[in-house]
Amino acid sequence: MKLFLLRIVCFVILISSSVAVAASVVVAKGTPVDLKFQQALSSKTAKEGQSVNLTVANAVRVNGVTVLKAGTRVTGVISKVHNRGRWGKNATLRIAVNPVTSVYGVKIPLDPRTSGKTLHGKKSDQAAAATIGGAVVLGPVGLAGGYFTKGKSVEIKPGDFLPTEVSRTSTVKP
Repeated sequence: MKLFLLRIVCFVILISSSVAVAASVVVAKGTPVDLKFQQALSSKTAKEGQSVNLTVANAVRVNGVTVLKAGTRVTGVISKVHNRGRWGKNATLRIAVNPVTSVYGVKIPLDPRTSGKTLHGKKSDQAAAATIGGAVVLGPVGLAGGYFTKGKSVEIKPGDFLPTEVSRTSTVKP
């Protein structure tokens, strides 16, 4: 009888451990997570080290299990600010996103979807080409005109999106 009970206990332990392994969900590196800005930012006023408030825009589900709920708070920090410059150079903002906490309490690290890409103004290549073209066609007058051509600032409004992705595979146990 004791041997029979011992076998049953071992069987129950074996089954419960395999259920725990099967119940874990793997959030793969590269899984997209869209974030939404909760505040306005401008390259004119932003400072390195400034905190940025974001939320998860859409729920993230893996194998039918919700890992991140829409509206989950995420914070970031402005790690680099370059103001707009002469010769049509646009401003840039670089934001380091802190890990987001899953529904089950596991921290999931995030990176911008195109790693290392900065948020910047538009048409900087066109402005630089126009400056060079002005210098070639108009000589010193064109070059002086390029000097006074300023790039664009970065302006972020609440509700703007920041596409990110999971930077390291994480295991979540529901």
